[in-house]
Amino acid sequence: MRTSVTLCSLVMAFVVCAAGVSAQGQPRKRFGTTGIVELGGSGAFTATQPVAGGNTGSWVYDLSFMPYAGYFVADGFELGINPAGVSVTTVGDTSTVRLRILLAPSYNFHTPTMITPFVEGLAGLTSSSLMHGGSSTSVAGFTFGGRVGIKSAVTERGMLTIGVQYLRITLNAKGAGSRSGSNELAIAAGYTVWL
Repeated sequence: MRTSVTLCSLVMAFVVCAAGVSAQGQPRKRFGTTGIVELGGSGAFTATQPVAGGNTGSWVYDLSFMPYAGYFVADGFELGINPAGVSVTTVGDTSTVRLRILLAPSYNFHTPTMITPFVEGLAGLTSSSLMHGGSSTSVAGFTFGGRVGIKSAVTERGMLTIGVQYLRITLNAKGAGSRSGSNELAIAAGYTVWL
């Protein structure tokens, strides 16, 4: 057992040293250039307007969390994904849990400052489960929208992200003639690191 731990430690040390040596021979990349990976997430204060049978209801407010991963395929152009956005709303004895996965292609504008404005498209799927009195119902549907904001460098490899996001969520039951779902407007703040 002790031998395998020592061997694993030596292998890890070798990988870290090799990565450091290869990084020393390369010029340091700037955020938003080809090949950069961005990882992190954000929390959002969300205002949701429910839509049932084409009729809109009263706004509901909640907090949600959205992880994020992105890869720059060209300077400024990033292909991203929000792989598991989760929001939970509870009113009385009724709870609604929404899970979503969204593709998030974006363009990050280069500036001479530490601030990077961005515009992002959002499209994917949302699943919603309503739990009330021991029973539950689930529906799923298409979601699309967008986000605009800024990323500001706060550490050498860390970015504070602030943005405004709109999502149009459709959650129609099978055979529904008019739209059900919600419209969401959110103010989000988060933190990402880039490699």
